[in-house]
Amino acid sequence: MSLTTWSHDGGLYCTLFTETGVDGSRVGHFELSEARLVPSGSPAVPDSPAPGPTAVTVVVRALEPQDQPVVFFGDGSTLPFAVLQHFVAVVAARLEGAGA
Repeated sequence: MSLTTWSHDGGLYCTLFTETGVDGSRVGHFELSEARLVPSGSPAVPDSPAPGPTAVTVVVRALEPQDQPVVFFGDGSTLPFAVLQHFVAVVAARLEGAGA
């Protein structure tokens, strides 16, 4: 599992990636959301970003040609086009690195 965050036009966004299964039965989940800062409770540790409600989910199954990625969009979520472009680039780079 990995969480990456970036800022765009004053907003904070994140991509959460998780992968389950092994070899031919792998399933990757990519989720895009606005990030929320979670207070740390300790002055020595800074606040940390956490995902808010998911706006876009991409599910990618193992490298089988008949298993195309599936995309879901959250109800009522609006995101800047540049944020969606960045998310697509993150997903494509991860899939390219996996040999997809």
